[in-house]
Amino acid sequence: MLLLLAHAVGCEPAQRIAPITRQPVATAPDASSRELKNALELLQDPDLTSESPTAGRIAYGLNSWIGSQTDSSGWTVPALTSSLPAELQRVLVYARIESRKFNLIDVGFLRETLWLRDIASWVSGQKLDPAFARWLDEAHEDLGAANATRLGVAYRLFDWTVRNVQLDPVSRDFRDIVATPPVDNGAKSPTPLGYAPRFGVPGPGYRFSPQQLLLYGHGDFWQRSWLFMLLARQQGIDVAMLAIPGSPGQQPRPWCTAVLIDDRLFLFDSRLGLVIPQADKRGVVELADVIRDSRILGTNELPGRLDLSPQQRYPVRHADVRQVTALIDGSPHYLGRRMRHLQQALTGDQRMVLTTSPGDLAERLERHPGVGAVRIWRIGYDAILYRRGREETLSGDDRVQRKAHYERMGWPNDYETFEKLLVHDYEMHAWVFQSSRPLADGRKKHLRGMFFKQEEEPGAANYYLQARVSDRILKNFLEDPGFRAKRYGFVQRPGQDKNGNQPRVERAYRGMVRAKQSATYWIGLANYEAGRFEVALDWLQNRTLATRSDSPWEAGARYNVGRTLEALGRVSKARQVYFGDESAQSHGNSLRARWLAGRPTEDKN
Repeated sequence: MLLLLAHAVGCEPAQRIAPITRQPVATAPDASSRELKNALELLQDPDLTSESPTAGRIAYGLNSWIGSQTDSSGWTVPALTSSLPAELQRVLVYARIESRKFNLIDVGFLRETLWLRDIASWVSGQKLDPAFARWLDEAHEDLGAANATRLGVAYRLFDWTVRNVQLDPVSRDFRDIVATPPVDNGAKSPTPLGYAPRFGVPGPGYRFSPQQLLLYGHGDFWQRSWLFMLLARQQGIDVAMLAIPGSPGQQPRPWCTAVLIDDRLFLFDSRLGLVIPQADKRGVVELADVIRDSRILGTNELPGRLDLSPQQRYPVRHADVRQVTALIDGSPHYLGRRMRHLQQALTGDQRMVLTTSPGDLAERLERHPGVGAVRIWRIGYDAILYRRGREETLSGDDRVQRKAHYERMGWPNDYETFEKLLVHDYEMHAWVFQSSRPLADGRKKHLRGMFFKQEEEPGAANYYLQARVSDRILKNFLEDPGFRAKRYGFVQRPGQDKNGNQPRVERAYRGMVRAKQSATYWIGLANYEAGRFEVALDWLQNRTLATRSDSPWEAGARYNVGRTLEALGRVSKARQVYFGDESAQSHGNSLRARWLAGRPTEDKN
């Protein structure tokens, strides 16, 4: 099933470990090296999922290799994990970070990391935004050549993330709500068990895994920030999420990602979809500048440079950032012993970043006078808990018991509404890839930077075109049982009345429509990446935004139309597009339109 393309790390039982095969001492080095080489080659299989036989062969090969190795990685449990709450400490146990044995979940993680590495690699070679490139040239003396290059790479990765991950609103956060069941007869209150992600309750930042973010192409600004962190990691660039004080008793509130270059923190705001610029609206500002100059963020009395009007103010004020908390990614798999050992064995084209050292990064961040504390960001842990909880919620077993427990815990929405939301989420994402194999194949090509046919190998656009089923076929599928049966093998089940199959038919139809809409939008993005801006504009503006059916990609298409018009030198038209936006990114788009006012117009038609 193509649902497994978006493997949910944490959905497979932890005990599914491929056995270690030990080789004779005299031949172990050569044999184990072959096992490692073969396992890494199998990771390139485009149809690899965590459930496929290939995944088992990869885990088997990795265990054969590591079983013949002496552990000289110097691995220890990162000290920062001790500050995680007990609920998240259990995730570390589940992830088996101390183990040297690979399992199928690890194969999914390696596949995800391979995607991140490949994306970071080709995106880093893309052309840099001309305005930022000019500023970077001027900043070479201040930054140094190497640091200027790193900042340019960070900008490219951030920009790719903003253009390719359509921004969703941040959902309500229930993680700090713990509803205790009522106590009868004066008995002692039971221990609360209501941590939202574990019960499959969606919330900010953890709704999708990184691989799902890449496949689905949208997420909230926490998820954008997390993806940016992981892409930058593959290029050796450290990124932290800066957080400001939350309400009393609440966790620090994520604000803005910061790229660490030497001991300087440069601000990239994934909620705005913009780097926070310097006073002249060029380049990128540092945290130290924001702390020093209250005019950038403003005060309760005075407007800031990121405000649109007195009624549309930037959500963070100068007083909020005098001492920030730096949240760093320490997702369980990146902390594992076996991943550190494997990373040290990778050479040449095999190399990818499989591990991180939270303590080292924390030490560097703590040297910055504006950073008051450093913590591991909980997002990676919550994502694992949520995916496991969601699977249980959507499974058919013991639904009545789960519903009763859910209601006893006192969550804000009734269970039926909550369950419908999860089913809708499934249909709008994973089900789409099940409905269209060409869409799945095209998406994987797209993420690898293979947009068009090369020699005899199809590119992403070729597969996307196959996924664009005609309106006539869609109509016949919905209305004609004979057509469904002949063309798609979609037959009525024995014993069903003529209407009993209709919900199944309608769900499949919705999946096919969404696949067509996604393919249309992504063809536009593929052409943008390839520098074919006129073609991109046609697909984004005329075939996505101007269609009769409401596209789920309206916000992303409008933003990318603006970016395409900018690339074509049609700045005034781009500004009109940005000013007309009402999406979750509207504040940032309006700022972008304002800052473009002084840019010269040069129509490159």
